[in-house]
Amino acid sequence: MNTQPKQRVGRYDLISPMMACRDEILDKFEKFLDSGQYILGQEVRLLEEELAAACGCAEAVGVASGSSALFLALAMAGVRPGDEVITTPYTFDATIEAIILLDAVPVLVDIKPTDLNIDPVKIEEAITEKTRCILPVHIFGAPADMHVIQDIADRHGLEVVADMAQAFGTLYDGKPCGAFGRMNTLSFYPTKNLPGIGDGGMVFCRDTEDAERIRKIRGHQAVRMNGHLYTGWNSRLDEVQAMVIRIRHARFQDEQRDRDEVARIYDSHIPQAHRLQTPNGGQGMKVTHHQYWVRAADRGGLRAKLDAAGIDTGVYYDPPMNHHELAEYCRMPGSLAEAERAGREVLALPIHAALPFDDAQRIGRLVGDFVSSESSTES
Repeated sequence: MNTQPKQRVGRYDLISPMMACRDEILDKFEKFLDSGQYILGQEVRLLEEELAAACGCAEAVGVASGSSALFLALAMAGVRPGDEVITTPYTFDATIEAIILLDAVPVLVDIKPTDLNIDPVKIEEAITEKTRCILPVHIFGAPADMHVIQDIADRHGLEVVADMAQAFGTLYDGKPCGAFGRMNTLSFYPTKNLPGIGDGGMVFCRDTEDAERIRKIRGHQAVRMNGHLYTGWNSRLDEVQAMVIRIRHARFQDEQRDRDEVARIYDSHIPQAHRLQTPNGGQGMKVTHHQYWVRAADRGGLRAKLDAAGIDTGVYYDPPMNHHELAEYCRMPGSLAEAERAGREVLALPIHAALPFDDAQRIGRLVGDFVSSESSTES
């Protein structure tokens, strides 16, 4: 690992990890060109098999994007026009877009301050006779409390479809996120921990019948289920993307170890009250840290301090989805105070496989000093 700090520390480095496998990608691409097998060939099939095994599910189906994966999974879970899907407001637009495109109603409930994931207590309070599905999002790579969520779903006869776009490699109770719920969805967008070089997504299915239906739909075949006819459309994962993702998957553990070390360094400097706390005190949990976030009441001051030190940061979901233009399609049965607070206070720090550890130490010290000083002033 290069320990020389860069002139400016970026939040992402999409190029260095790709350059490490450049020759392998180019070699396989040349063979791919000669094969003539450009759509749904061997690379997609092998990727589906490899990731299904890695994620603890029966089958995986490659699709065109993470957004397509959400739409297809919710449709196959039986979400119909007028149904309600309970989810989090502290998420990317695609989460509620998929629900709205099915003519269903997103029901936004609050999050927990400790991990920024959907609050199971709020889920139960929001259930009505129209509720069909619960859609947790494993935000920033931290696992939602799936045992509690599944128990709620089982007691009320609901489906669970989880958005794990940011959580490949995350473990909950010692198992991959894909082992929980009826289906899970993944994105291979280039900023993700397991990236492609363009758009791509995947649906992880515990039921092989769900996988068979999604394979038909992604290739323009209509599917009839529960008395409803679902039209087919084009949602195929590109063969070139699958090739690149397979190469990156073979290197995933090595890259993740570097990200883990950056997170460990940050943890050593930043007080726990200002960063992620996993469910059950972290028992059986493994967080992939798609983002490493810190909470500061004076986020603007912290961001300015880091910017002056040559460090890029990011703000997510400020304001949360209840302030989005699409909120008019949503139902919000209670307070979203924690989601609002997270929108105001949470700041994402640089974290990626090529981040020099010396930079991580410097960032951790700057952030730790700032939030500790802020806490002292408040007390």
